Parts: sequence; structure tokens; C-alpha cells
Amino acid sequence: MNLSHLGDALDHWKGSVIEMIRDGKLQVVPMLTDPARWTEEDIKTYARLLRVKPDDVLKKAKDDLFSDGTRGSYFCDFGEHDLFLDPDTGIAPQKAGKEHISCSEIAALISESKSRMLLIYQHASHEKDGPKKKLDLLRKECLRDSGMFAYDSGAVSMVVISRNRNRTDKALEQLKSWFSPVASMRIVT
Repeated sequence: MNLSHLGDALDHWKGSVIEMIRDGKLQVVPMLTDPARWTEEDIKTYARLLRVKPDDVLKKAKDDLFSDGTRGSYFCDFGEHDLFLDPDTGIAPQKAGKEHISCSEIAALISESKSRMLLIYQHASHEKDGPKKKLDLLRKECLRDSGMFAYDSGAVSMVVISRNRNRTDKALEQLKSWFSPVASMRIVT
């Protein structure tokens, strides 16, 4: 997440998807690519846009940029809560840069809890069937036994994953009921 994008239409979209799917305590992992620029007021605005409390936005140290040296300490000890991961771009197709989250980081976050659900922002893909390819990558690389789907808005998508398939099934049914009769065009499994 980059401060220059705060308040854009995608923050509103993310908030509406979080509101539709969440069924318990959810914490936001903003993955700030420019943390030194963010103020407490920016975090409060970000929380309002996502329809969560400011305390639900996890704040890391200002110097904790996403690099090979700091990523390991950033993606740990989140407890049992569901997480919304907000990378600048989304799931890394190969090696993760500071704007991506890697398949192995996602797998580690899923393995911390048997019931945790992850919601992961995925920026637009220039590839045909981009959300389907991300799901296939996750299944192939690290998450064969997890339930997952993506809500594809056409411009961006939200990937939803949990080891507890009942949770992803429930979230999937919630979205299907919201998007009926266009659910088959928007939900990718």
C-alpha cells in the first residue's frame, strides 16, 4: 500500500468486500511500501475507508520496509485473527518484491491458525484469467489443502483463503448471494 493511493476508489472497494465477508475479528496488514510518509491521521483515514477500527490496522516500525532483510519479522505473530493483506500489487508470480506477498509468506500465515481466513488484495492483471492463474499458483506452490476463491471485480480482485473450508465456503456463499445473478461472472474458484 502506497500513501499516494490512499482514498482512491480501490480503498472503498476493499472496505466493501471486507464488510461483506468478515465474520469475526479481522486485522489489517497494510504492507506499506513508504511507511516513513504515513502519519497517524493517514492510518485512521485508511481504517475508515476499509470499515475497520484504527486499532485493527497493524502498525509496523517506520523503517520496516518490505525487503529481504525485514519480511520475515513482518509476517509473524498475528495471533488467531483473520487478516486482510494489502500489498501494493498483490501475490508475487515468482520472487516477491516490497509490492508483493509471496506464496510462502501466505502459506506461513495460513499455517499459524487452523481457522484463520486471509483476504488478499490483488491488483489488476494484464494476463487473461489473472485471478484464476493466482489461485492455480497458490494451489501448486503451497496451499493444496486449503479452501480458496477470488472475487474478480474486473479491475482488481480479492483472494480469500483458509485451511478451514467451512469458512471459505461460507464467505463464498455470502458473495454469491450478494452478486446473484452475476456471481458466476465475478467469482473464480
